[in-house]
Amino acid sequence: MAKWLISPDHPLTARVAVNRYWQIIFGQGLVRTPEDFGLRGEPPTHPALLDWLARDFVDNGWNLHHLLKQMVCSATYRQSSWTDEKTRKIDPKNETYSRSNPDRLSGEMIRDNALAVSGLLVRTLGGPPVKPYELTVGFIPVEPDEGDGLYRRSLYTLWKRNSPAPAMVTFDAPKRDVCTVKRETTASPLQPLIILNGPQFVEASRVLAEKLIREHPEDEEAQIETAFRLLTSRLPEKEEVSLLGNFLDRQFSEFRSNPAGAERLLEVGQAPFSGDVDPIDLAAKTVVINTLMNFNESIFQR
Repeated sequence: MAKWLISPDHPLTARVAVNRYWQIIFGQGLVRTPEDFGLRGEPPTHPALLDWLARDFVDNGWNLHHLLKQMVCSATYRQSSWTDEKTRKIDPKNETYSRSNPDRLSGEMIRDNALAVSGLLVRTLGGPPVKPYELTVGFIPVEPDEGDGLYRRSLYTLWKRNSPAPAMVTFDAPKRDVCTVKRETTASPLQPLIILNGPQFVEASRVLAEKLIREHPEDEEAQIETAFRLLTSRLPEKEEVSLLGNFLDRQFSEFRSNPAGAERLLEVGQAPFSGDVDPIDLAAKTVVINTLMNFNESIFQR
């Protein structure tokens, strides 16, 4: 059975695999019903492309690096997601791939990205499950880990079959009692609340803010531009820098009148911070970076 599944003469396994990775990269598969490749499912929008990619995948030894490189280096993937109203009316579902599909990152990716940008992410491979901050709310009684266990990739977060980590549920992570080949993506008010108030995100914002203060002392514009580039993968426009600068000034004023609030903000999370950084300055920039983490372009793949 196993030999037959991966036999070069058996195309189904390769087609299913290619469709799944196409779905991850482009937001939707060439077959829009990945759970059903049979007669009841939708036919592929581009059958010749699906066949070619499947054959190329097999001929190159089922090499995932090769397959993904083929996809992300294609002109189709590198298109802009912006389009005009005429094109959207002609192809509302983007079945012709005339544009890129905006696709929100999964909850695991959003959390891992915040940790990676701040430098907190622990990239160690393997090991037992870990308990980050959010598990203390959903799995009572559970105490969070200390040290590296708080900053492992979300892949290693302790997971109960019928009860995922609360933050992951908010970002549409499914339960693991049944197989899920495609997650449904929703938008809810709870999602920005997680990013703006979750200890993991607030702590990552503080660590990144301190890092940028040290890298660009006395240059707030450079701090804003670097944070924006790290979180959105592009440089901000002048108007965006101005808006963020005004927001930063308002945060300065607020924390100067409420230094106790700044201290409470900086105490979130176990990562230490240096006492030689002005707490008012650090708290204000923590809020700005935390706000940027919630920016559409920080959590959407375009």
